[in-house]
Amino acid sequence: MSSGKNSLNPGKSLKYSCRLYLDAGGRRVLGKGGAKILEAIDEHGSIALAAEKLGMSYKFVWNYLTRMRKLLGQPVVVTHRGGYSHRSERGGGGAALTVLAKILLKQYRLTEESVKKSLSEQTINLPRIASNELRRKTKTRTLILQRKTGTRTHR
Repeated sequence: MSSGKNSLNPGKSLKYSCRLYLDAGGRRVLGKGGAKILEAIDEHGSIALAAEKLGMSYKFVWNYLTRMRKLLGQPVVVTHRGGYSHRSERGGGGAALTVLAKILLKQYRLTEESVKKSLSEQTINLPRIASNELRRKTKTRTLILQRKTGTRTHR
């Protein structure tokens, strides 16, 4: 067994984790990344600015929103074109979440929080004895294998 950074320390506890997705017809509609996209659009009022703030390309975000629309059969974002505003200034376009998107985002975050809370209460405590037993069995198997093959490992 390795004693490196990723090895399991005896007496430590294991915790559960999972990835949460909202599916429609067996296809992923919304996950952690999609929720961040919707939140950024809601905060900034712009797909381009949301993409920039998240370090994503505009095309990726646009395609994600298009896929959501196709899977749900309804848009999740409404947009308006840029151009000259009523004040004769150059104005950019904008975007806002639809009611559907706001409901999906709220329900996703509530479910995510509930799952996190539930999983945080579930742990597996590995007793020290189990880890020592595993080490002993591994060492025994190594010695048996060395005897059968006539090889030795040097440490």
